[in-house]
Amino acid sequence: MAWLRRFWPAVLLAALGAALIAWPQANRQLFVFLHPLLHHLPAPWWRFFSVFGDWPTVLALMLALCWREPRRLPALIVGGAAAIALAVLLKAGFAVPRPPLVLPHGVVDLLDRLPGNGSFPSGHAMASAALATFAWRGIGWGKAGAWLPLVGLVMLSRIAIGVHWPLDLAAGSLLGWGAMRLALAWAWPDGWPRDVTRTAELILLVGLAGSLAWLLGRNGLFAEYWLRVAIASAVLATGFWRVARSGR
Repeated sequence: MAWLRRFWPAVLLAALGAALIAWPQANRQLFVFLHPLLHHLPAPWWRFFSVFGDWPTVLALMLALCWREPRRLPALIVGGAAAIALAVLLKAGFAVPRPPLVLPHGVVDLLDRLPGNGSFPSGHAMASAALATFAWRGIGWGKAGAWLPLVGLVMLSRIAIGVHWPLDLAAGSLLGWGAMRLALAWAWPDGWPRDVTRTAELILLVGLAGSLAWLLGRNGLFAEYWLRVAIASAVLATGFWRVARSGR
């Protein structure tokens, strides 16, 4: 049963997802039960943890982790791109409406803006699971027990905010874990040559700068989302400094 010790988070998520698919009403009932219960904690708490499921923030953090282990940059790019593409395709394909669009008025108390795309699967759950897998399996930073609580809090934050069903979160986490595990195993596990790695890192930094510029151009952001700005700015400043220093 060694495989179960290695893959127990995925087994648990798969079992939860299968149960919710088998009993569709349980998916709705679990949301209706958890959503008001989670509101015993303040809204900023949940929006804070939701930040760690935003893809720009997650990619910035994974890039920073790569400075410890540059050979993992291909896995970051391939795993992240695969997970994002999968989320976009599945959201468009299934087009599952989000809870506020299905449940009676007043049942859902939105704590953030309602996204305009489909609900299934959760991109935030995918991103946080990919980050945890990358840090734990790819970089060797910490253990599963140190990262799983973060993934769990991101998942709960999406229910508390009111934008995802439990099945979205179970499926999203499983897909994020799977995409990153495969990338770590097969996407140039020995890394790229140094000049290719440096170029890829620079491209990622430029993309992160564009994401930061877009974020700063938005209006009505909650205070917690300035954490995204802080993380992106810190990674950008450090990353461009590293690139400049390596070019000397």
